[in-house]
Amino acid sequence: MIAFCIIVLLLPVCGSVPLTGWVQSPGHPRGYDPNSRLTWKECAPTGHRITLTLIHLDVEESFDCEDDSLKIFADEELLFKLCGRKSMKELQASINPFLHSSRGGCLSVSFLADYSNPERHTGFRGFYAIQDVDECTDPENECTQLCNNYIGGYRCFCRPGYVLNPDEHTCQVSCSEDRNGSREGVLMSPGWPEPYPENSVCSYTLAVEEGLQFELTFTGVFDVEMKENGQCIDSLTIKPLSGDVRTFCGRKLPSFFLTRSQHVEIIFRTDYKGANRGFSLSYRVREMNCVGPVTPSSSLISQHSYSEYPTGYKVKVKCDKGHVLKSIKSAEVEYESTCQKNGEWSPVIACEPVDCGIPELSELMELSDKDPPTTYQKQISFKCKSKYYQLDNTGHFTCNAEGYWESESGEKLTEDSPKCEPVCGMNTEVSFGGRIFGGKKASLGQIPWQLLHRSSPRGGASLISDYWAITAAHVVDGYEQSTLNWLGGIIDAQDKNAVTMETEKIIIHPKYNKVVKGTSPNNYDNDIALIKMSARVPLGPNIRPVCLPKITDELEGESTISGFGKVKESKMSQNLLYGPVEIFSLDKCDSRGLPVTHNMICAGGQSIDSCKGDSGGPLFSPVLGYGSPDKPYRLIGIVSWGPPECGNESFKGYYTKVQNYLDWIKETMEKN
Repeated sequence: MIAFCIIVLLLPVCGSVPLTGWVQSPGHPRGYDPNSRLTWKECAPTGHRITLTLIHLDVEESFDCEDDSLKIFADEELLFKLCGRKSMKELQASINPFLHSSRGGCLSVSFLADYSNPERHTGFRGFYAIQDVDECTDPENECTQLCNNYIGGYRCFCRPGYVLNPDEHTCQVSCSEDRNGSREGVLMSPGWPEPYPENSVCSYTLAVEEGLQFELTFTGVFDVEMKENGQCIDSLTIKPLSGDVRTFCGRKLPSFFLTRSQHVEIIFRTDYKGANRGFSLSYRVREMNCVGPVTPSSSLISQHSYSEYPTGYKVKVKCDKGHVLKSIKSAEVEYESTCQKNGEWSPVIACEPVDCGIPELSELMELSDKDPPTTYQKQISFKCKSKYYQLDNTGHFTCNAEGYWESESGEKLTEDSPKCEPVCGMNTEVSFGGRIFGGKKASLGQIPWQLLHRSSPRGGASLISDYWAITAAHVVDGYEQSTLNWLGGIIDAQDKNAVTMETEKIIIHPKYNKVVKGTSPNNYDNDIALIKMSARVPLGPNIRPVCLPKITDELEGESTISGFGKVKESKMSQNLLYGPVEIFSLDKCDSRGLPVTHNMICAGGQSIDSCKGDSGGPLFSPVLGYGSPDKPYRLIGIVSWGPPECGNESFKGYYTKVQNYLDWIKETMEKN
């Protein structure tokens, strides 16, 4: 009884929870009746567990214990479902070792007999006990050093020289030290030169008056635990009041350095294991000086060159090339600064890179990258928005020191801006052969530079840019002050979806021999005119310009003519027709008495000819179907004049030689 009372004092819960007891089936040991039932449950208090020891088992045996059964649960999980007979030896070997709860958990028993019991069975009996758990034997108790178990719980404590953290599990060395006012001394890891202890967090504080700084020198061995990849496991951190924080580990002895601060905190941290030796460093104070540069991207201008400058020393601060003073709106790049007692320069004005800004772009152009950096030495590039345009010059520029975008050749963007010029001489359809006089129909996009003027006199023109077209002078003679409409992007003269272009200017070559309106000219020399449209032509797959010829091109072999002109008798073609013609020397062509000049080309073929209504249209090379990006279609001639009998093989047609007018075309377009 005395022993029991002592237990009660140590275990406050004994008054409400029996420490031991028996649990048995109804009627034991005489035997249980059919339809017998028993439910039992006991829970252990905190820091304890409950165990059950079966000393007898005799329950009707059936498959999977379907008739009568004894179920034992621990913390609501089924441990065993039992039936049949087992000896005490069998129970001790295979059942009893597993009949226990978790710490603070519960055991429960459920006994159930069915309606029949052909043979009398005595049932079961077991002894339960509530036992204290020794938490100190549990590797997960998280005590980093020592553990003390007591009934219902455990407590961590530390070896001498350590203190227990607020988490009540971790021990750490009490090694922090305030050396405020100390001008020199030595700091060492705990236990130096022996290995330092685990779970250390040592903080050493150094502080002196303004105008001084600490000089740190590591001595002897430096050995702070580090992973193979260079990551610190343990660490030594030097943290000045201002300036860079440095962290060290490994075995390489850190070099001497100045803290540039009158206040320094040195923090040494270790983990829970290791056998490294730590560190030893000495410190002393010295006067605070200033070092350069005063601000990034600048240099010092001084009568003397020092690695450090004394208090009160004045220097000129000059921004590096391509940088200007941030707070000054002008292009100033220089100011005066003085070394202060705290080792800082004053004033400090940042030098920021020159910013060239985003340049103004034409409606056809855009930046290759969205929101690119635009400061000194940064690069930008341009591209055309549409695939029907290409840059006429380099699209790459660099921001220079003066704040201008500069090309690789040194040209300023404002002076040498790239332009998006239409891609010329390309089509979307490929075909071969055909004739214009009674000839073959063109496909949509096959001759996309062909334009049509339906009013009297009916005529054609060739688009040579997104604003300009070229035609024969006699087609527009007398209409210089009028507004004419031209159709493009079609192969059917009646197409209601044609692109309509309105003229802004009609410029006839100044040496063309003008005639009285309503009559035919008797001299077709300089039969060429330029048409400027009032708005930009919307280029696309079915309407795009033809290239002008090169001055060095040799005009020979086959070319192609196209137009909506007369096909037989007085009937004009509704469809765009084309066909190949051969170029001949002028002395092999019959002009019917009309004057022929070097400004003309003579061309024709078998039953292939331009005719009335084709005037102003193109003669282009190479033959349709053989153009490529490397060999675009070029306008070599303009349908000008010929014999009345279109398609007569005895006579050829005459075309204005575009090659002779390249300078006039260029100058006229630039001036207008």
